Amino acid sequence: MAQKKLSPVANSSFAKRGLGKKGEFTLGISPKKLDDIVTNKMRVMDFGTLDDAYGKLTPANQRALSHLVKAAAILDSAFLRQDHPDNIRAEKLLKKAAAKGDKVAEEALTLFTLHNGLEGKDLYAPKTKPLDIFKDKKLSVGKGFYPQDLTKKELAQYIVKHPEQASAIFSNNTIVKREGKNLVALPYSVAFREEMQGAAKELLAAARETDHAGLAKYLRWQAQALVNDSDAEMTFNADKTWANLEDSPLEFTIGRECYDDRMSSAVSADPKVKAVLDANGIKAKSKDSIGIRVGIVNQESYAEIADYRKHLDGLNAIMPLKDQYQDQTGGRQAKMTFADVDLVCIAGDYAAVRGGITIAQNLPNSDKLSVQMKEGSRLVFHRQVRQSGDPAQQQKFLDALVDPSQHKLYDTNADFLFTVGHELGHSLGPRSTSDGRDKNAALGQWGSMLEENKADVISIAMTGHFLDIGKFTQEQADKIFLTWAARELPTKQPSAEEAHRSRSIMQLNYFREKGAILFEKGGKLSIVPGKMADTAREMLTEVIQLQLDGDPKKAEAFVKKYAAWNDALQYAADEQMKLKPKLYRLVKQPLRDKLLKAKP
Repeated sequence: MAQKKLSPVANSSFAKRGLGKKGEFTLGISPKKLDDIVTNKMRVMDFGTLDDAYGKLTPANQRALSHLVKAAAILDSAFLRQDHPDNIRAEKLLKKAAAKGDKVAEEALTLFTLHNGLEGKDLYAPKTKPLDIFKDKKLSVGKGFYPQDLTKKELAQYIVKHPEQASAIFSNNTIVKREGKNLVALPYSVAFREEMQGAAKELLAAARETDHAGLAKYLRWQAQALVNDSDAEMTFNADKTWANLEDSPLEFTIGRECYDDRMSSAVSADPKVKAVLDANGIKAKSKDSIGIRVGIVNQESYAEIADYRKHLDGLNAIMPLKDQYQDQTGGRQAKMTFADVDLVCIAGDYAAVRGGITIAQNLPNSDKLSVQMKEGSRLVFHRQVRQSGDPAQQQKFLDALVDPSQHKLYDTNADFLFTVGHELGHSLGPRSTSDGRDKNAALGQWGSMLEENKADVISIAMTGHFLDIGKFTQEQADKIFLTWAARELPTKQPSAEEAHRSRSIMQLNYFREKGAILFEKGGKLSIVPGKMADTAREMLTEVIQLQLDGDPKKAEAFVKKYAAWNDALQYAADEQMKLKPKLYRLVKQPLRDKLLKAKP
């Protein structure tokens, strides 16, 4: 009689007993659900070997690229510690179990790699909820930036009692720890000394190898900034040099964005804490998550993007309420650079794909000194991301939810142009409230959402402006309008923490209320082209006013009014889920892997 073959679960020590001492790391989702995600609900995004792009680099820049990839790998460890104190141990244990043939551990490692961490999101739940690989490992709202037992109430009381520490605790680049009864704020360069020094060494090596003088200069400044981040001038010079980098064959970005730390924004909005901050002239900032991007710049696609730069002054002139805040572009036109890159590597926060991968980024953010001093910004586009769509799935989506007469307006290049406008939109409008506070921090949990909303509606208003001045034809403008509107349709109801998805709901509801977008339960989406730009300007005016006021209660009322879930949105979500989309993205980075394995 043939012996019955055991299932992967039966053979899995991980599934039965967990990992680590006494099964500390116990599987938090069922093996069946884990297998379903990896087998049926995950799509691979392969950056490719990039043979052509890599072959066009000079030998000097090929050697420099190898060092940049190694720096990214080192800094990834710092992010993992920021994100969750158990990330690195968990990854090691999963790799060890997977190497021994444990199939459940192997699939869990795939999910860990996808999220770049042990915390994720259930993208198929009716309303987004956590999808954690392990039980009992959920963090507080302060992520790894604050002690896990520190509550919002305790932190607020501590700040009121110790105002002299407020600036350091609410700095964007410190880790807060307990030291007896006190809290101490350690700069990243201290908290992550080994990682920062290791990455700096690789950047200096890359600077010695590259034959591009501007890139070498930037890398030397960035190396110094990593190990001296408490010296604002070092980071300022690194950001300034990067933002003004022209014609570089390689792209290396250390992104410092602040979407995960809800502790700082919530506590700084407490009335008693706010009084302390105002009395001492302190601008609270949320903690920066470290994201790293390495790419090869594609010179051929630069021209289409760069043409937007010459329109910045004209765009600033049509911004609503512009007489109520300082001009945002004055002199910036020559200080905005662009790069369209073939991605070699994403690491840290950028590799934490917990919903999607951005097509582009405009950095540094407005809370950074180099931007506040008008030293410029850099707009970087990701070629593989915008070229990664599934045409067959796209047509199914259009057939299900978009008016057939407007199918011809759905266009992937239009989405690219919308994204150019969105990223430029971050450079327009106010950087602070009317009374000088950081606008995002002042608005608490609503700050980032409204800033992203601002950039979206600026892009739609910008499209109308470009139509008026003849840069776009009516068809080009309509393609941007329709493609943006269709991509706003949800796959599920977002949670309160999902700022990016919630803003899409806000925008859909606002444009539907104004009659610019037509969509109801059981129907098909269509746009009214003549109303799109005007509606965008209306919403932009309201959002900029909220940013200038800096009143979180007003912001909350606006968000809750327009982010309300309704039957039409539920219908859109239900119809999209019937199409069985693969919402999870596993990124493959073969050139990175090859360079990391190569001998020096």
